[in-house]
Amino acid sequence: MRIIISAMLLILSITSCAQQNKKETTTTPMDIKAILEDDPYIGQLKKYDYEPEYVLQITTLYAYEIRVNDIPVATNYSTMGGTIWYPINKAILQSGKQTLSISIYPRYTDNKTQKDYFEDPDDYDFWLDITQTAWIDGSREESKMVLEYEMPRKDDRGKEINFSKLTSHHDELSFKAKVPYTLTGWSESKVFDKKDSVAIEKRVVAFYQKYRQLMIDKEALQLQKMKLKQGNETSQYSYLDKDKLFKDRKEYVRDFPKEDFLMADLENYELKFYGNNRVLGLVFANDPDKGESMMAKYYLDKNGDGRVSYYPILLHQPKGSDSLEVIR
Repeated sequence: MRIIISAMLLILSITSCAQQNKKETTTTPMDIKAILEDDPYIGQLKKYDYEPEYVLQITTLYAYEIRVNDIPVATNYSTMGGTIWYPINKAILQSGKQTLSISIYPRYTDNKTQKDYFEDPDDYDFWLDITQTAWIDGSREESKMVLEYEMPRKDDRGKEINFSKLTSHHDELSFKAKVPYTLTGWSESKVFDKKDSVAIEKRVVAFYQKYRQLMIDKEALQLQKMKLKQGNETSQYSYLDKDKLFKDRKEYVRDFPKEDFLMADLENYELKFYGNNRVLGLVFANDPDKGESMMAKYYLDKNGDGRVSYYPILLHQPKGSDSLEVIR
């Protein structure tokens, strides 16, 4: 994959000047009105006096995948280690009990090499905590601990775990969250049967191909239209107001067509079922991008270095609909 990325970025750098001569997509005030005043969900956006944010903090060198309410919030199958923070409001639809799924795997020694087993916990361990904070009068309040977790060294019977023979570890926990909003999200969406994976995969791949082509064609307005429901839920759990949302959308439609990038091909992927089988997604099946969204954009940063951005496109089929839509 790294060789492919390097080749793509080489082509991108050579053709960047030619890209400037291509006809740019233009939009009119009437076009952009569709994602502003005509947005059918915008009236649901609310502001609150207290707007809590929940953050997951992980410290480890091990690989892992973490889900909240069966929605992926943290994935790392790489050598990237240390302490990493992940916002998790996107997986919290309303106040109350939330589920936490923790899957831990042996660490990577390079981008393509993963250890077969875990190692001495005195040298390699896994810590996780969830904190809650909020912005009040322009300042962030002191964070409050909601949950703390360390990978156990004994099994359920109290026996010391032999980490030199351990290939994975999984735990299911829960925590309570209190948020001012209530989102529908995927809670009323169609429940997919994994026995129909072949047919489901075809539908998901077709959607990803359509979205990927819109990225390639730089159809910023169409991309925004496809994500109106998701965009407004994102704004709600992120506590963006309408003015900020409109500003972001206008800038996206204005600036996106000017970007130079290449999209990853849809190959070597894995179909994932999330949200208690109500949410679907495609992720890379192989290292070094394993577990990341298949919607990947390769580009050169301001220093000319190759970069990749992953777009976590998660789909659902809303109640009363026959079509897949972006929900996260």
